[in-house]
Amino acid sequence: MRISVYMLSGLVALAMSQSTAAAKRLGPPIEDLQSTPDRIRIVVVEARDKPAPGKIRFAVSDRLSGEAPDEVLLRTDDLSFADVTVGESYVVAWSYLRRNRQVIGGWEEDPDGPYIVSVLGLGSTALFEGTPEMRYLFATGNLTDTAAADQQINALLAQMQRADARSRGLVIAELWLRKDLTEQMNPRQIAIIKDVLQTEDLEPQHRDYLLQSAYRLPAEQTAPWLGEELRKIIIQNGTQYDLRSFVPALVITAAEGLRHAGSPSDIALLSILLYSNNPGVSKAALATMDYFDPKAAKAKAEQAMARGWIHSETRHALDRYLRSAGA
Repeated sequence: MRISVYMLSGLVALAMSQSTAAAKRLGPPIEDLQSTPDRIRIVVVEARDKPAPGKIRFAVSDRLSGEAPDEVLLRTDDLSFADVTVGESYVVAWSYLRRNRQVIGGWEEDPDGPYIVSVLGLGSTALFEGTPEMRYLFATGNLTDTAAADQQINALLAQMQRADARSRGLVIAELWLRKDLTEQMNPRQIAIIKDVLQTEDLEPQHRDYLLQSAYRLPAEQTAPWLGEELRKIIIQNGTQYDLRSFVPALVITAAEGLRHAGSPSDIALLSILLYSNNPGVSKAALATMDYFDPKAAKAKAEQAMARGWIHSETRHALDRYLRSAGA
């Protein structure tokens, strides 16, 4: 007997993270940013000054997509404003248009002036380190020949190893949504994925997407470290989460990932997740337990029901599972 896998798809999680995402097919973020050069301009800049809170003046040194003046004053959020250092180089995607479905074309000039756009699905601003790798990635786009793919992988991985969270999130999401690239990775490149996953300050959302990329890699190249990473995520995050955070989605990905990188010996660890305050986590754990050993999964479900320390939605899911198992 096998139950349906209860999945919180990374694609759905991404699409829900912005109000406009549901109306647009989600693609690799670099491609998305490059897709409307008439509306979104991508430039290499130097930060000149900060003339007012939330506003940064940039000198444009290179135009990677769309037209742009030699200097532009851009609005941005408080965090990005604080992170920008005057005199430093950045790659920035910006627009002077805002959405207005009441006008022809659906866009109008923003009366508040141009602004740094957000990356669809990540929610962070499109303000990235002006590294050679970041410039290369935006300059080349999605090339398909083998040599170009290898260079793109190397550029993504080099940027991924740097600490800037916005740039790291962009390249991790790019790799996740570029299955063609993960299929061409060599052992040296896979070893870098392992190292980045072991970075302590990796944000939960970024770790989630990088794990999903790792699931596409050959099992002989990810054993045993991938399974160990998944177990560590489950142990470190426990069962009670901030439901506004991306942590539940990460734990779901880890629980589901043990199908690829785990074994029946993980049932004891997975059973702890039946007591999660997020029913999706409990359902994912139950599905993986059932995949390995339906009898053991049934016993753990019965135990959780008897103890009664479970979310009401989890109780309903376990009840359905046990009834289908003939309990």
